[in-house]
Amino acid sequence: MIDQIHTDDSTTHPPLAILGNPDYAKGYDLVIHDECAADVNDPATVEAVLKPHRDGIPGVNLHCAMHCYRIGDPEEPVTLGTPHGYWFEYLGLRSSGHGPQKPISITYTDTDSPIAKGMANWTTINEEHYNNRQIFDTSHAIAHGTQVVGAKTNDFVVVWTNQYGPKKTRVFSTTIGHNNKTVSDPKYLDLVTRGVLWATGHLNDDGTPAEGYGPAGK
Repeated sequence: MIDQIHTDDSTTHPPLAILGNPDYAKGYDLVIHDECAADVNDPATVEAVLKPHRDGIPGVNLHCAMHCYRIGDPEEPVTLGTPHGYWFEYLGLRSSGHGPQKPISITYTDTDSPIAKGMANWTTINEEHYNNRQIFDTSHAIAHGTQVVGAKTNDFVVVWTNQYGPKKTRVFSTTIGHNNKTVSDPKYLDLVTRGVLWATGHLNDDGTPAEGYGPAGK
């Protein structure tokens, strides 16, 4: 069963029902963050969002989730363990912004990872390319994306995993996924599906789903 926490609020301070409730993920196997909550910056609130993941519940983070829960200036380096670093430490990477919407060429750089095994490199439609300001030692890059902007080519990690907190909770993230056409692309859906299976421990080393977790429960 999947439950969606939704709000029609389009600001960067959305009144999500999970906020202020550290037990919001009780009974769930996974939390997928796809919210845009850059101006939700109360340290106690952010800690409550993170508590299930510190307790061992895996996380998957899509696109705008990378720019959420900013306590302080995202351009400033993070000192781990401080409020400024709470969300970035969970993600394993600090991103502060993006450039114009242009195609992104995605290359799987760790082709031995079960998340990437057998997956083909591809180029998106016009998409937002999130920068990398800081990559932490607990994270592991799966794919890079390059985007040509004028005379410059930006090369950033766009898919990665992280081990978060004392329980080394599995966390999967991708910065790709701004536009509906992208998130409905089978290549994107396959990637996120593998991320979900990896995070929950149901992805075989060869990239296939564990028994009972494939299409139609096969």
